[in-house]
Amino acid sequence: MRYYETLYIINPNYEQERLDKIIGEVKGEIDREEVTVINHRTWGKKRMAYQIQKHKYGTYMLLQFETGSIKALMDFDTFMKLNRGVIRHQTVRLDTRPDVYEEEVPEVKKEEASTSEDKVADKPAETSDTDEAEATKEVSEPVVEEEKAKDTEPEASESIEADEEKTEE
Repeated sequence: MRYYETLYIINPNYEQERLDKIIGEVKGEIDREEVTVINHRTWGKKRMAYQIQKHKYGTYMLLQFETGSIKALMDFDTFMKLNRGVIRHQTVRLDTRPDVYEEEVPEVKKEEASTSEDKVADKPAETSDTDEAEATKEVSEPVVEEEKAKDTEPEASESIEADEEKTEE
């Protein structure tokens, strides 16, 4: 058996129902032949490198399969050429068997729920008004000290200037 991969582009203007119909037609054609499907998945709508039939975008589909019959491969190629929903397709031979693609199941909601409970448990107890007042006091004291230091510096420079004027006289 040999492994093949077909990448085909479907008209981007088709709604989901029509897209599913074309995917079903391709699956039906593959099932008629002596072909075992490994993966058949949607890559999604993407911008094409150049326009094909005045389309800038296309819905990309990837089909990976194995077959030993060249006749089945040629019949499938003819079907893809004649299918009006398929803008362009290309089939290549693979050296090794591709891995089976498993869609990620959206179990994130369960994980998010458990992590949000952990975050609530890890959250420190609310601070009281006295704690907040002390924190504000600690923050404001260094600022006042810095302002005092700034105020004393100009006085020192003024006294130096006054001393210089006296020595010049």
